[in-house]
Amino acid sequence: MKLRRAARRLLLAVGLCQATAAASAGFDLDQAQLVEISPRPGTVITAENLPRFAHLVDRDFARFVAGGFATLDIDEPLSFAPHPAFVSATARFGGQARIGQQPGLLDDFVQGLPFPGPMRLDDAQAGLKTAWNMRYAYTGDSGLLPEIHWQLRDWRSEKVDLEMLFEARSMRFMFRHVQPPVPFVADNPQDAYAAFRLEAIDAGSYDGTEALVFANRDESREVNGWVYIPQLGRTQSLASFSTEESMFGSDILPTDFLVYSGRLVDMQWRYRGMTYMLLPMYRHDRVQLSERKARKYDYWHVAFDGRAGCFPRVQWQLRPVLILEGTALDDAALVRKRVFYVDAQTHVAPFWKVYRDGDALWKFVITAYAHPNSHLAHNNESGAPLPTAFSTIDIQTNRCTTLQILTLVNVDEVEPDDFDTADMQGRGRRR
Repeated sequence: MKLRRAARRLLLAVGLCQATAAASAGFDLDQAQLVEISPRPGTVITAENLPRFAHLVDRDFARFVAGGFATLDIDEPLSFAPHPAFVSATARFGGQARIGQQPGLLDDFVQGLPFPGPMRLDDAQAGLKTAWNMRYAYTGDSGLLPEIHWQLRDWRSEKVDLEMLFEARSMRFMFRHVQPPVPFVADNPQDAYAAFRLEAIDAGSYDGTEALVFANRDESREVNGWVYIPQLGRTQSLASFSTEESMFGSDILPTDFLVYSGRLVDMQWRYRGMTYMLLPMYRHDRVQLSERKARKYDYWHVAFDGRAGCFPRVQWQLRPVLILEGTALDDAALVRKRVFYVDAQTHVAPFWKVYRDGDALWKFVITAYAHPNSHLAHNNESGAPLPTAFSTIDIQTNRCTTLQILTLVNVDEVEPDDFDTADMQGRGRRR
């Protein structure tokens, strides 16, 4: 009995030490400070009152509000603390990771956030460190997206030209924190830190198309994955497709689908400082949802409104934000630059901008993240910000593509075999 009490005291002491380290890692949110400088909950930012709040909105995005094309509903700041296992791993291994001599690899990285603590403008590697943190932000060890409803919209006519339905699943093979096995899956022949599988369910001419993408541990490796095309009855290497071509006739670039997935080695990364900004992070149980109910779950999808229905109808809250700029190293690249607004607590990017043709603004990318405790019961206490709505707005073609997403994290039915290339419908016929 004494031994058990001693063990409990030891675990408590370790927990307190880890909590102290977690605070220094930046996972705590000073909500009192944010409340002081935030618009009041319930405020609706419109063209009329925008001048009062313009300093909290991206300058380019504010033009949508100024033009009457969008409004921003404000809610109180809310902590999106990651799962305790991720926090503990950061406390244990934080400061251990190093940017290696070989491009595309981190040395001595095990788990948690690779580079915790505040970034410094005088650190030449701060931009790349922020990019690595964004890449390995905690979003769960696996994910099931049983419904992804796409709408291809015309900005001028305000009509939906096409609707499609997809489903997807994802898994981390490395740097795992919650689902056994931890910290990695032993059988990982692709040497991938994660994988993502997407399938078209009801998508017109794209029906039956499947994409299997492996996220390389080594960022210097070429894109790795396969696409099954039912019309051809075969599976082709993902390398035969351009990452600068839109997905399924939409406005979405493959590298900007839900998260930024392009190779970090393809860009020069600059940290532009920290600020406070309104971002679409919200409670799912506090918004007016759409009439679209999930087929097999007690879940209603996010609605879209504003011009052409291009903007997620969720609340925005004030967040501490890291500004990250990535500039293409290849002068021939279609995308010349991206500017990310990275949430400083979760290290996900709910909002970023894409530039082309000599730094001409091209697209806005918006991902609305719901707090896990306001979502389905399965996701409660998961510590993972949940993508529920996504929009890419192309200001050069006057179009947008919106997604309504049902997300479940740390799902037992998602298994490594789901990402076996032999499981694709075109198995045995690759080229």
